[in-house]
Amino acid sequence: MKYLIIGASAAGLACAEQIRKEDKNGSITILTKEKYLPYSRPLISYYLKGVVKERNMLLRKPSFYKEKGIEIVNSCEVRAIDTASKTVKAGRKTYEYDKLCICTGSKPFIPPMKNVQGKENALTFLDLESTKAVKAQANENTRAVVIGAGLIGMKAAEGLSKICRSVDVVELSPRILPSILDAKSSKGVKKYIEEKGNIKFHLGDTVDQAKSRGKKITAVVLSSGRELKCDLLIVAVGVRPETELAEKAGIQVERGIVTDFETMQTSNSDIYAAGDCTVSNDMLDGSKKIIALWVNAVQQGRVAGSRMAGGSESLGGSFAVNAIDFYGLRICTCGLINASGEQYRDVIKHNDDKYKRLIFEGNKLVGFVLINSSENAGIYTSLIENQTDLTELIGDITETPSLFMFEKAVRQSKLKGELE
Repeated sequence: MKYLIIGASAAGLACAEQIRKEDKNGSITILTKEKYLPYSRPLISYYLKGVVKERNMLLRKPSFYKEKGIEIVNSCEVRAIDTASKTVKAGRKTYEYDKLCICTGSKPFIPPMKNVQGKENALTFLDLESTKAVKAQANENTRAVVIGAGLIGMKAAEGLSKICRSVDVVELSPRILPSILDAKSSKGVKKYIEEKGNIKFHLGDTVDQAKSRGKKITAVVLSSGRELKCDLLIVAVGVRPETELAEKAGIQVERGIVTDFETMQTSNSDIYAAGDCTVSNDMLDGSKKIIALWVNAVQQGRVAGSRMAGGSESLGGSFAVNAIDFYGLRICTCGLINASGEQYRDVIKHNDDKYKRLIFEGNKLVGFVLINSSENAGIYTSLIENQTDLTELIGDITETPSLFMFEKAVRQSKLKGELE
């Protein structure tokens, strides 16, 4: 059996490892356009700050791939998938497959801005190569501007604040980290970051155009009319699923690649997909969305690999989970953070630098925001994952979830190991 995987990040590696677990003899080839062995993308901000070295970002030692019989072809950009001949074209080479998995991930979204495209100091921040480019240009005299105050933009800003003279963050939303924080918690996090780092926020605003000298940007002009001096511009507005290969191959795509949510099989029976390039089913509200998270990609890759090798692994429910820190402030979020509707209610507890918000739908926990209150995050996540009926619990869920004494829920929940 010939297994071919396009993409060598979280989903691609998980797929390859699972295939090898279930098929000891089949050939496994991973094609990646990057020149690096699989590495941890969440660590790029720590690499930028100088906290982590490149060699420590590797997900597996180089010898691992030889031992497992996994071939990785670097600097290999796939041009086309031919479903009729079951081949993949990359440059002048053609690779055959019996089973194929598309793990192409996502690409930066670049909004329309005048005089930005093609400038030497206008960069993105999504992978190791782009991070190296940022690091090469940033120094103690640099005035950096980051467009986007989401997860990617904020980690870029934090890393740059350790290096640069100043960092301005421009965000169209009226709050920072809008996808994972509510208005109240976002306000508190913004204040904390402003106190700890040399970061200045410009919310409810965006970059319209840049001023330049030759091939380098010297300033950016915001929609509000404000002008910011700029030696380095980081575009971190967001990402979009990388679906072009799938679309050209006639595979069903609806914003992301459409798969069977249990098996990760696409509309082509011999092709699977996993990771940020796919559409996920949010088990909490039934919506179809892109859940571009590392854990989700690993789970999907594992299931895809199992099914490709004839196994029976199935994907459980997907939902958003984030754990991140800024200047020592720990933030954990999960589930339906921005849920709206009469069926939802929330409970908020705020004490000094600690913030806890739990979101409920009826008798079930469907989301949380924890700031410096992460000690029970695992238990809350399990309650959400197992859709536990909270009427079975004894105790105050906002205070002592680890002391809940209940029998029916324990039997049905994966919490048993944590509570014994």
